[in-house]
Amino acid sequence: MAETKRLQLYLPDDLKRDVEEMAEKTGLSQNNLAILALYSLVANWQAKGSFIFADLLDPEHRNKK
Repeated sequence: MAETKRLQLYLPDDLKRDVEEMAEKTGLSQNNLAILALYSLVANWQAKGSFIFADLLDPEHRNKK
């Protein structure tokens, strides 16, 4: 079994409520959802690089010339 480490996160209230709702509806724990999301984020970053953050940081970047 792989060693695990703790990562403390501080979430905005609305995001925390959404994660709680998702966990309830999917039957997955909030921890499992966070792990899945982070694996997905890391895989996307490894495949595409830092550009994956462009839409989050500046959604209008596509319209800039």
